[in-house]
Amino acid sequence: MSASSVARRYGKSLFSLCKEQNAVDAVEQDMRAIIEVVKENRELTAVLASPVVRPEKKGAIVSAVFAAAQPLTVSFLKQLAQKGRAGILGDMAQAFVALVREEKNVVLAEVTTAVALDDARRAEINALIGKVHQGGVELTEKVDPTLIGGFKLRVGDRMIDATLHQSLRTMHRNLTNNPYEPAY
Repeated sequence: MSASSVARRYGKSLFSLCKEQNAVDAVEQDMRAIIEVVKENRELTAVLASPVVRPEKKGAIVSAVFAAAQPLTVSFLKQLAQKGRAGILGDMAQAFVALVREEKNVVLAEVTTAVALDDARRAEINALIGKVHQGGVELTEKVDPTLIGGFKLRVGDRMIDATLHQSLRTMHRNLTNNPYEPAY
């Protein structure tokens, strides 16, 4: 079984446990923090994935690093370490957050612009997303100065390319594929 499917199973089991105990929102915050910690600390990820480090030691490391988390989260992470699955901690946390998004009908959206968005443009983007998706939106913004103008918007598996480069390509294609014939 692949690591991603194992991570989804653990994430799903944690999600169902949290639903039973009405702790989904609190544990979601912990999982988002775990995702950030795993991204920033490659050494921690390497130690947790190492077969040389004993599961008891991994449990102690997880308890120490995530001591400020909810008790449910800490006990689940300890259990994960005891089962020898501490190496999938980041993937499991991402699977949990994805399940929470799905439950709340929230979609991931990513907008790429040439300059940082102001509040008016952000509101326009959210209105545009509202036409595509009925529900909540988790918007991630990226700045790419090579775009020159316009934006790229990815909502789930849909892509809207409203960049200046794409507009010029479309205009070029239309002009070259539709030759002008004089009417005289």
